[in-house]
Amino acid sequence: MLNASTTPWSGLKCIAALAVAASSVLAAAQQPATPAPSDASALDGLIREAMLYAYPYQEFMKLRQAALHDKEGPTYTTLNNFRHARHLATPKDRWANAPINDTFYSTNWLDVGASPVILSVPDTAGRYYVIALVGADLNTFGYVGSRLSGTTARRIAIVAPDWKGKLPQVDQIIRAPTRDIYFNMRVLVDGPDDLARAHAVQDAFKTVPFDASAGQSEPKMQPKAGDWSHFVDVANESLVRNPPPASETALLQRFAQVGICGQGCSWAGLTPQVQARWQALAPQIEKGLKSALNVDNRAAMQNRRNGWVPYRLPKSFGNHYAMRAGSAAMSGGILGLEAAEAIYFFASVDGKNEALADGAHYKLHVPQGRLPADAFWSVALYEFVPGGQYLVDNPINRYSIGDRTRGLKFNADGSLDLWIGPTDPGPDKRANWLPSPASNKFYVFARLYQPWPEVMDASWTPEPVEKISP
Repeated sequence: MLNASTTPWSGLKCIAALAVAASSVLAAAQQPATPAPSDASALDGLIREAMLYAYPYQEFMKLRQAALHDKEGPTYTTLNNFRHARHLATPKDRWANAPINDTFYSTNWLDVGASPVILSVPDTAGRYYVIALVGADLNTFGYVGSRLSGTTARRIAIVAPDWKGKLPQVDQIIRAPTRDIYFNMRVLVDGPDDLARAHAVQDAFKTVPFDASAGQSEPKMQPKAGDWSHFVDVANESLVRNPPPASETALLQRFAQVGICGQGCSWAGLTPQVQARWQALAPQIEKGLKSALNVDNRAAMQNRRNGWVPYRLPKSFGNHYAMRAGSAAMSGGILGLEAAEAIYFFASVDGKNEALADGAHYKLHVPQGRLPADAFWSVALYEFVPGGQYLVDNPINRYSIGDRTRGLKFNADGSLDLWIGPTDPGPDKRANWLPSPASNKFYVFARLYQPWPEVMDASWTPEPVEKISP
């Protein structure tokens, strides 16, 4: 049995503090709202702030609604049950930009409001896996996986913020900050011959409510794209179901003036003036969030070194609400992993800052013969086409090179050269060939899971992609 000192938030003091936090936020929200600012610019600014704060709560509910109620949807499942992807990505997969073909994804939506949920993790026999635990505010609040606890079988209790009671014997208790939770799981796959074994590992992950008789309460409001009255009411219902921390009480008191506070706030309670400003501003704000990727990329380019742009993601968004909203809008809520779990690099230019394109041939030198990561590493290639960036169709059906690629040829000093180009580079280089498009622009994407300490340093970067022929 796990003792209290080893839980993420332990002991009765913590439970009491959480209960006080939830009740104080709710009490603040139930206080009569101060009238909305009469100054037009102040009103618009407050609506913008409130929408950025509330956007992830609404987006979470939109994703949850689609997953649990759209039977034709690609991620359809039922509450507290995994939905597993079953094939490695190919050029036909266009469900996301830059789809990974190293792992299988699995998703799961939990409600721990009425009962804790017991997560059973199988012995994966050394196979890498990670589950990101995401709250209703779209903050990742924890991880379960081989990096933190190895690959032996375990039982983990996921409990609500204010839950108290007895549990069966488990190895770990995770106290979630919200009752509604999203699991995003990755399980490593060792190529096409490993599919059946990887499927068996996926199937062995289970989530079961501790109290099967406990009733579940589904949200009453259903998100509707472009309907801003629904946006306000869905966000408020989500805030009622998932009270924010006490540190955000003052924010909710301010946002109540424009209809965002949880209990006691609604679209119907707003004046016609405030409703009109919501209707005018909200589409612009959402459009800005969805196009923020271009702004973020321009900022990221300032960190480009050797032609590579690094992505070392923070552990949490904290109080960076605009960043949290932008991430929710751009990623569909499927957030990246913190840097300790995975670091990513992409290069759309070579070492001379010239675009990777026009059917040219390139070399990528890997001095250590591998990228420095403990779990796995890979270099994939994606072409820019109308609608997104996807894997490249090619005669050898190779979409990435990494630690699981068979038959790579290493140099005498143990280093590795990857040959990137649209045509076969010849028998001496074929084993290390990563096919590229004949004409389109493209980029290479390096993934390092469980990166070594030197990669955590902002100065580390892969070698530049070198152009060797037009």
